[in-house]
Amino acid sequence: MGIVVRQSVKSVIITLLGVLMGALVTVLSTRFFPKAELGFRESLIKISIQVSQLALFGFNYTLLVYGQRYPPGHKERGTFLTVTLVVPLIISLLVCASYFLLRNYIGYFYEGEDAVMIRRYLVLFPLLTFLSTAMAWLEGYLQSLHKTALQNLAREVLARIIYITLIILFACGVISFHVFIWLYVVLYLVPFFFLLYIAMRTPGFRFEFRKEYCTGIFLKDIMQFAGYHTLTMVSSMLLLQLDAILLGPLDANGFEAVAVYSVATLAVSMVRNPARALSLASLPALTQSYNEGNLPGLRDLFRRSSVNMQVMGLGMFALIYINIDNVQEVMAMIKPGYDQIRYLIMILMIGQLADMVSGLNFELLTISQYYRFTFWLSLGLLAVVFVLNFFLIKALGIYGAAWATTMGLVLFNIVKTWYLWHKMRMLPFGRESLLAVVFVAAAALVAWLVPDIGNVFADVAVRSAVFCLLAWYLLYKGEVSKELNGITDNLIYRKRLF
Repeated sequence: MGIVVRQSVKSVIITLLGVLMGALVTVLSTRFFPKAELGFRESLIKISIQVSQLALFGFNYTLLVYGQRYPPGHKERGTFLTVTLVVPLIISLLVCASYFLLRNYIGYFYEGEDAVMIRRYLVLFPLLTFLSTAMAWLEGYLQSLHKTALQNLAREVLARIIYITLIILFACGVISFHVFIWLYVVLYLVPFFFLLYIAMRTPGFRFEFRKEYCTGIFLKDIMQFAGYHTLTMVSSMLLLQLDAILLGPLDANGFEAVAVYSVATLAVSMVRNPARALSLASLPALTQSYNEGNLPGLRDLFRRSSVNMQVMGLGMFALIYINIDNVQEVMAMIKPGYDQIRYLIMILMIGQLADMVSGLNFELLTISQYYRFTFWLSLGLLAVVFVLNFFLIKALGIYGAAWATTMGLVLFNIVKTWYLWHKMRMLPFGRESLLAVVFVAAAALVAWLVPDIGNVFADVAVRSAVFCLLAWYLLYKGEVSKELNGITDNLIYRKRLF
């Protein structure tokens, strides 16, 4: 698991840097953008990224899984890469064209100024969709080569440096919102070319087309795998993003409600990102073990990665809980009118915690022979979540969207965990899971009992430090995670991470 540990540590470090930058993005965006403009920007991002998954047609996962079968030096690799690039390229162009074919209907889902803004910037949706598709293809390629840290550097750091710069220029009056939103989309080219440069320097990055390798069986196998995965990924992503997408048309406050909701979802995604980085770093090793038929190695990887995900998920949830009042107070300092985020964050974190403590069950199912099940499960739960969002937003407004997403995630992970045990006899839970709950809860209780210091920033620093140090000590002494203990021993005795 050496390469997994190295990539995990590097990815988590880069992601934590991205989290800090993401926090700065949230603060600056909330402070300087009017709610309507902020809500539109979030809708642009979520809709474009969601549609890009459809345009990609699952070939990022195809690159990851089948890339292990066609490693650098394999005689069929050039043909394989050509097929996995040309097919999503054609599909993405067709999908992007659909924006213009439907341009007279898209605005009807929104009202007033929201509809005007959608029509004015309609061209940005296909442009961002295409760029997101291209980046996702390169990310899938680099993942297959265990280069997840570089992938995270482009998305978590480089893209946010550009974003922060644009926000500062907007805040200083140097550029208008019109210029800002155009530059935001166009400058996606910077992380794209960074990833392309890295990919071109890797062995085996070559394209050719030889008919003798591109047989009917080859194409049928790849297209079937990619097709199921694209629908699975679109459905699973919609489970997480359908709430924000439907808020604009269904909530009485339109994009303003999306703006408030986006601050809560951004905060949740920032604490979720380190766990996501861990899963991305582990996925290539899981894929390789499965393809090699190494069942003992696969079980060990799954169990250990699940424990690490649980430690991270429980820790993040506890850290947010003990600081939630401080988060609300800081938000009030930045800009009034965001009083709902305290409850939104905690509701959404329940769903994220359920997703993290269940380990890499979804990832393991998608690379296995049972990947079709994830499609049907995602599709069924998507229908349930859509209905929940429709009625709960109407009844509870912005809180209804949060509860619909959380209920969907909890149900999603219960079913996935049961199916994985039923088919592969693998569970993400064990003795270490129980110890993680006990130790994290004990550390959180001690941190929660710390008296209020009086200064919100000092209070956050002290509570967080008390929790993190105590939780780390208890987890280390309890030997909950071999990776955590290995990193700790390296820091203490070798003065290095790995």
